[in-house]
Amino acid sequence: MLTFRTKITRSDLEKVRKISASSGIFDKDDIDITVCLADDALYQLQHPEDDDYPHDTKFLFAEKDGKTCAYACYGEIADSNGTYELYWLATHNNYRGQGIGHSLINELIRRIRQMGGRKLYIKTEGKPQYQATRRFYDSCGFTLEATLKQYYDRHDDCCIYGMCLDEIDYSDNEEKIAAE
Repeated sequence: MLTFRTKITRSDLEKVRKISASSGIFDKDDIDITVCLADDALYQLQHPEDDDYPHDTKFLFAEKDGKTCAYACYGEIADSNGTYELYWLATHNNYRGQGIGHSLINELIRRIRQMGGRKLYIKTEGKPQYQATRRFYDSCGFTLEATLKQYYDRHDDCCIYGMCLDEIDYSDNEEKIAAE
């Protein structure tokens, strides 16, 4: 059974590292960034009184039969009115092709809508190795809204996908949600 949780623990930092590394897409710097973001989210959980901390980093984990197999890292865009960005999304290579990524996106959308979210953006690279990623976002209902030429590097554009969340009905989500 697939379940979801948002509470992050110290042991999740290594799970995020392993899931990210298994993809074969992320380089060492990308993997280190995902772990740093998980550490940021853990800090925020442990220090909710720290108003000076500038980040809004959240994680949603997918677990299949009790094993963490995927994650989404996201946050509300500062100075926006209900606009969120999905920073990272990864499914462990051993769990690919089982619909976990789609279920994770659907659950993420449901939760963001519950928090008053109205728009969700995703940025990804334009390199050929990210073609499957872009097709995945298309299949989830995202629309390519902009391409920033040479954003990451000379031959690497930034593809920005978006979705208006108030135009979608996910009330029939059949996945079981784990206790927070």
